[in-house]
Amino acid sequence: MHEPNENVVYQFDGFRVDATRRKLIRDGVPVRLTAKAFDTLLFLIRNQGATVTKAELMNAIWRDAAVEENNLTQQISALRRALGERPNDHRFIVTVPGRGYCFVAVLNENGATIEPSQHRKRPSALARHFDPAVLRGYSLAIAQILLIGLAFVWSAMSDHGLGRQQTLAILNFKVAASGDEVIGSGISETLRARLGSVEDLTVRPAPSDQNALDAGRRLQVDTVVTGSVQRDHDRIRVAVELLDVSDGRIIWGKTFDETASNIFALQDAIAGDVARALNVRFSSRDDRKQRGRGLLVINPALERSGKPFSRPNSFSI
Repeated sequence: MHEPNENVVYQFDGFRVDATRRKLIRDGVPVRLTAKAFDTLLFLIRNQGATVTKAELMNAIWRDAAVEENNLTQQISALRRALGERPNDHRFIVTVPGRGYCFVAVLNENGATIEPSQHRKRPSALARHFDPAVLRGYSLAIAQILLIGLAFVWSAMSDHGLGRQQTLAILNFKVAASGDEVIGSGISETLRARLGSVEDLTVRPAPSDQNALDAGRRLQVDTVVTGSVQRDHDRIRVAVELLDVSDGRIIWGKTFDETASNIFALQDAIAGDVARALNVRFSSRDDRKQRGRGLLVINPALERSGKPFSRPNSFSI
């Protein structure tokens, strides 16, 4: 495994990876990559010849966010397209079934050629466990998690005490092909209608052609819901993300797959999962009457899942 060096330039098969400028260049021409895709490529290169597990990659690339494995799969696919790999080609990135990925190309690092077999063997999990540096790292990570948790609890208690409403902007979902706009707008409108009636939650629409974070800052909201729609014949895939406007983090993301004939069920599933991610819930009018009498109505789905929720928000269905 390479020691991280921000001043190094890696070269392989006509490509240059400049860690300082954070650029991927092919034959002198820059190749466009997202920040997460570049981080994924750099992590794989620095572990050349070794199998990197999916968990290791996700922990390294999304340190402060809980994301699903689908996010990593999308970055690997984007890298393979950028590197010009065809299906089952795997000249650079090899998928190790059931484990993770391995970067197998021969590297030239600042003029020195490095074969995959030349790397020192990665330490075992037991050796890493007793490595003092690793232990210090774990201690710092645990301390940071505790501090973040305390800050979150304090913020939630303060917001509850002040009666502060959560604010949310829902962007129109982007579509990959012409003609699917009605699907994207239908999902966005369903989310606005379902979440717009939640007590203690203010929902604001935002234009689809605007950057998500820019829209969130302009509308002065806490969170932005954004997503995209892809269709393959009668199959529909919808990717949804919640962005924290204050720091730009992805705080939740999920991919939904459904047939075109079940589009309404798909819309309801998305609305339900977004509501759970926001710690709000749906209740009937009878629930609202009970709450008005001082009785707290627990959402059975949340109770079964064991997920906490900050306040008893509800809206009628």
